[in-house]
Amino acid sequence: MVNITIHICTRDRHSELGLLLQSLRTQTHQDFDIIILDDASGLQINQCQFLLLLINRMRLEGHKFKIIRNDVSYGCCYARNKCIEEDDFENPLTLRLDDDIILEKDYIEKLLDVINVGYDMATGVVPLLQQPEIKRNPMFIGQLINEHKFDNQGNLIMQKDECGFCYTEEKILPTHQFRTNCLYKSEIHKKIKYPDGLTSVAFREEGFFSLKAIIEGYKIGVNTNAITYHFQTPSGGNRRMDYNDCVKIDNESFLKWMKKMYDKHGDFLTKYNQEVLK
Repeated sequence: MVNITIHICTRDRHSELGLLLQSLRTQTHQDFDIIILDDASGLQINQCQFLLLLINRMRLEGHKFKIIRNDVSYGCCYARNKCIEEDDFENPLTLRLDDDIILEKDYIEKLLDVINVGYDMATGVVPLLQQPEIKRNPMFIGQLINEHKFDNQGNLIMQKDECGFCYTEEKILPTHQFRTNCLYKSEIHKKIKYPDGLTSVAFREEGFFSLKAIIEGYKIGVNTNAITYHFQTPSGGNRRMDYNDCVKIDNESFLKWMKKMYDKHGDFLTKYNQEVLK
């Protein structure tokens, strides 16, 4: 079995973190270790009894844990990069997870199916927990899920987001961008980190990471039946009073960066499409 290191960054979401850990306990794939970064929570993870009991139970079940803390939060990208820097488990695969999700029991197994057919990065779908499942037929997606397109000046003119749904059947499809909870080869960290120039909200962090990976020649795939349910928790994490303003700032930064990448590398998405669809 393949060993995985799971990276979880969390802030003031103790209940959600506990539910995530419990969903990890019931995964069909159990060969993983966990790094939890406590990003300046008001109550430290190490002071929360029910989390300590749950973590100790998982240690008894064979999982290694490393818990680290930022006393001051510098935002999502800083936290994710610190997880990368602190990862000394040396497992061949890394799984980054948000702290306000619940995994279906075969989520990791289905992401491994994506890796096993030749992709370097694997993700699934993230429907909202509180809403009825809207199931789409994947035949309407086409050959690429979450497709992006440029105009001939390098401006991003299309950016689909098709991973907020469930699907009627299982398909593994190439994508231009993973949707938040992603399994990938740990070697990618030698070339790619999260960007420094975003706000603490780090909107579009997945876009930066995904497209850097594509430029480096890595392939990203989606399993339409790999499901995590999203709480969309309104507090904790990187929620803040000016959240919507930060989203706009980060989105503008992403679009400007995409234009620079197009000018530097040409239409790299078209080259990627030709490679994965041939």
